[in-house]
Amino acid sequence: MEFVMLALFAGAFWLLNEPIGSSKRGEWWVEVDTDSPKRTYYFGPYNSREEASNQTTSYIRNLEKKGAKKISINIKQGRQPTELRASEEP
Repeated sequence: MEFVMLALFAGAFWLLNEPIGSSKRGEWWVEVDTDSPKRTYYFGPYNSREEASNQTTSYIRNLEKKGAKKISINIKQGRQPTELRASEEP
């Protein structure tokens, strides 16, 4: 009986920490940093590194049209970022 209760508790804990539709560790994200303005953007999730990489040109083009300078791209695998846009400027 104790084992069953422990298994139920563990299952409930897992569901609360991994809700349906949440990002999985295997998903890929495109991290885009700009120096002017000083921001970081995240795009995704993608199923593969190649799929993420194929989208980078359009992100760069769009940010350049908006006046962003010194754009760098980093493709990462993992969980969804807590913020999809971060800014160091007020």
